[in-house]
Amino acid sequence: MRHTHARMADMTRHFVDSSVRLNTGELLDINDGEGFAVECLDGAVWITQSNDPRDIVLKAGQSFALDKPGLALVCAAAGPAEVAVVVSLQRLPRAPSRLRNAPRIRRAA
Repeated sequence: MRHTHARMADMTRHFVDSSVRLNTGELLDINDGEGFAVECLDGAVWITQSNDPRDIVLKAGQSFALDKPGLALVCAAAGPAEVAVVVSLQRLPRAPSRLRNAPRIRRAA
């Protein structure tokens, strides 16, 4: 799978509060999102995290909690996909201190 940042996409937010539609091969970069949940709403996505040998594949209706600090990449694996990134209720007590250094979520192709 090819990862290129040749074209910067139109979305950089501190928090994704709605779903994001990814085209085939398009990436969603999540920096410092440990504890965030990635939910696949439609299609299928592949997730990889910094310093993690696992490849996580989600189909529609599945979710995965990011469990490593650093960069996580979410890619539309085999066709368009729709994902949502949410903060777990268990992580909310830590949220105020994390807001100063809020994770960056960016869609890139």
